[in-house]
Amino acid sequence: MTSVFVTGEIEVPMIGTWKWSKTDYDIPLVFQLHGVKASLSLNAHDAGKRDREILWDAHLVLEFSNPLPEFVRGLKTTGKLSQRAAEAIHGYYVQVHEKFEGVLRTAGGVNNLMKLSPMSIEGFFEKKGIARKGCHWYLEGEKPKAFNPKFTKNRRGLNPLFRNDQIITKAKWKRLQLAIDNQDFPVPEMLELLRIRSQLQWRQKKIPTIEAAILVETLLREYAEMVLITLGFSKNRVKVLRGELTFNTFLNIVLTLSLTRSETKRIEEHIRKVDVLRKIRNDLVHGNIREEDIDENNVRNGIEGALVVVAFIRRKINAP
Repeated sequence: MTSVFVTGEIEVPMIGTWKWSKTDYDIPLVFQLHGVKASLSLNAHDAGKRDREILWDAHLVLEFSNPLPEFVRGLKTTGKLSQRAAEAIHGYYVQVHEKFEGVLRTAGGVNNLMKLSPMSIEGFFEKKGIARKGCHWYLEGEKPKAFNPKFTKNRRGLNPLFRNDQIITKAKWKRLQLAIDNQDFPVPEMLELLRIRSQLQWRQKKIPTIEAAILVETLLREYAEMVLITLGFSKNRVKVLRGELTFNTFLNIVLTLSLTRSETKRIEEHIRKVDVLRKIRNDLVHGNIREEDIDENNVRNGIEGALVVVAFIRRKINAP
């Protein structure tokens, strides 16, 4: 079948160029993805007129050399097939976004690159202003046609920035001031977990799983050593045991045995959720599963459980 091309304007991390001509901007980076060739070229507003340019957007072209008939039909409709086609296109865009960021930081030597999360699926297909003309598709040798997939209002992929719980109401503004007045700021571990949790909204699962598990394990290690010393172990003995103790030991043995009955009742459900997160982390590290195999709900529940467990452990450690 003739190749199908999909084009769109995308946001990229802000970078600068030096003495590029218009011809230079016409040379794309080419990414060979699974079944798709992606080309990314930078958009310059005054190409070749100034030595230094600051850029933040690019032109993306996806070439589907052997597209499935269902995918092509999806490009021509606005129903369920169009949503599936949109999800496939957006998935390839996210891969390009991540790979581009990676080579900027390594081969490009851009050490202080500002992190930019991928555009949401709605944002990718949105028409906005003159620069953002939406998504188009065409068969080889034909004129481009607009692709306007329709998303249901309750889609999981709704841009997180526009959800109701993201809106700061006047009541919330007052609560912020109350928290500030009371010096009620999250401890570093809690703040980091909240940052990690937000990554799930951008369809990232692997990194949040690993980062959250490491954070909880690190704090559990500190708590476990404190408990062992309280039970009569010498510091030297604890130091010897340090290499023998595992995340599983910290979570399911030391922590569990240190709890009172009321404490167990309060956090045992959250410990189970963290344990699921621990197992997913282990499977990822040992190559037993891929990111696409991860159940996002298990990661989300694990991080929610970690927020409770970490808060509980921090109170224990800081208790007089």
